[in-house]
Amino acid sequence: MPRKEGTFGAIYWWMVKLGQGLALVLGGLVLKLVGFDQNAVTQTAETLTRLRLANIFVPAFTAGLAILVMWKYDLTEKKANDIKEELIRRRGEL
Repeated sequence: MPRKEGTFGAIYWWMVKLGQGLALVLGGLVLKLVGFDQNAVTQTAETLTRLRLANIFVPAFTAGLAILVMWKYDLTEKKANDIKEELIRRRGEL
């Protein structure tokens, strides 16, 4: 069996970069929604409260979304072994 560490590393870092890109794009939107004013010397108490709430609810929502996605991912040990056997069988046919 060939080693797959490179593939796993590539997928992991691609997901990290995707997350960073989304954070950069959506970060400005969140700042606008909470009422952040870049020209203000100090932010209002309401804006700071909204920033804190966004800092709590945005990660909680995305974590919940990830949990739901993975909850529906139906992969048991038996299925994984069946897939592995099928891949080995297909390699033998090449």
